[in-house]
Amino acid sequence: MAIKEKIKEFKKELVLQKVSQYLETHGFAKAKMADIAAFCGMSVGALYKLFGSKEELFYAYVNYQLTLFQHKLAQRLQHLQSPHDRIKAIIALKFETFQEKRQILKDTIAGDPLFFAKLSANRPVNLQKLYDTIAEEFEKIDALTPLRVRDTRRIAYIFNAITYGYVEYWLVHGGDLRSFVDEAYEILMKGIA
Repeated sequence: MAIKEKIKEFKKELVLQKVSQYLETHGFAKAKMADIAAFCGMSVGALYKLFGSKEELFYAYVNYQLTLFQHKLAQRLQHLQSPHDRIKAIIALKFETFQEKRQILKDTIAGDPLFFAKLSANRPVNLQKLYDTIAEEFEKIDALTPLRVRDTRRIAYIFNAITYGYVEYWLVHGGDLRSFVDEAYEILMKGIA
């Protein structure tokens, strides 16, 4: 990669750090590129040079957040040996992350329960790596105790649906999303065991 490209990618990452702060406070639907640029301390033209449209900026934000999540997850999993503990850790981190980002989830776009499915169908996102990580943990569990559902990739998607169901419930009814980690794990395991 040429130095110019590396500089542009580094600049994008710095801008995405600020964009994350803005979107997680103000939401996406009503945000204007001019407001985002001002918050980032740059001109609107400079923001458009990095991200051709508001939609492109949002997709970059989502990918950036997924990358951050995967880094945090790798750190959290490195000391856990049991695949059961690792699955619980994935649920816990997902719930912690969503709880931290409540404002953006209230947005009509990001709060859509099918948001990530629609996103994956229309744009490349970093979700596959996460699904692969989850599937690998269920392969380890299956090796210890055979699961009723043998397709671990399908289990990864089921995992996402169940955990996102808890997120939806929490968005409507409030409380501490993190308090549902054990319950979500138990329901998931009973369904596939």
